[in-house]
Amino acid sequence: MSKSSPFVSGAKRPNWRSATNYTALTRADPRSFAWEWLRRHRPYRCAWKERRMPPAAFGLLAYENPDRPTPEARPIWTGERDPRVIDSTPAPDRSGADDLFDIRALADLVSVEVDDAGTEHWLLSDGLWSVRLALHDGTLLAGPVLLEHRLVGLEAAAPKIQVLKQLIALARSGDLPAVLRPHEVRTPRWILELRTADGLAAGASQQELARAFFGSVISDRNWRTLSASYRLRVQRLVRTARRRLADPLTGPWFT
Repeated sequence: MSKSSPFVSGAKRPNWRSATNYTALTRADPRSFAWEWLRRHRPYRCAWKERRMPPAAFGLLAYENPDRPTPEARPIWTGERDPRVIDSTPAPDRSGADDLFDIRALADLVSVEVDDAGTEHWLLSDGLWSVRLALHDGTLLAGPVLLEHRLVGLEAAAPKIQVLKQLIALARSGDLPAVLRPHEVRTPRWILELRTADGLAAGASQQELARAFFGSVISDRNWRTLSASYRLRVQRLVRTARRRLADPLTGPWFT
């Protein structure tokens, strides 16, 4: 494979021919697709090995092993990249002591990174959905805390309000109800784009991709005639896959 190819043969990839190998992504947060493209991104894989660039260059607070797929991976995106991060501080007034948040009750879901300013960046995730909290001027490590949450603006507050609902549900029951789990109608298309990238990395032709995606309607005899619409669909998938690999974080993953 040419060194200039955007398709990284070393990435841990599922067998692109089988849709069942991508089943976990059908229930995943859109941010999981940002991770799936980033871990296939050659510059990220090189940076992860060499540690010559700060992880923030890739929208992360810390490097995550690119061989960890969804739902094994736990990437923690920066607040600059991800608008769904709640900025919180410990409340100075303890009058709400019956409304404390105890991170220990969610220990099985927790990952954390602490930046140079001492801010704790918490990720609560089962690998498919994610809830992000940035705690300033305090710690969740010392026991239950009464939290204040900062919301600014109207449009900017909307995704954070949804995250607050998720956090409240987690604090109450330790899990997210189905109504608060992510559901994205574009997921099937996004999975096809990933399968396309993985197929090309494995050396598949566009005809092989079409046959795997669209079934027996594709044949050697009709590939150039009857299958024109399918060829166009595959060509669009290939163009999108190449674009995502070149710039993995510019998709609709964080909107």
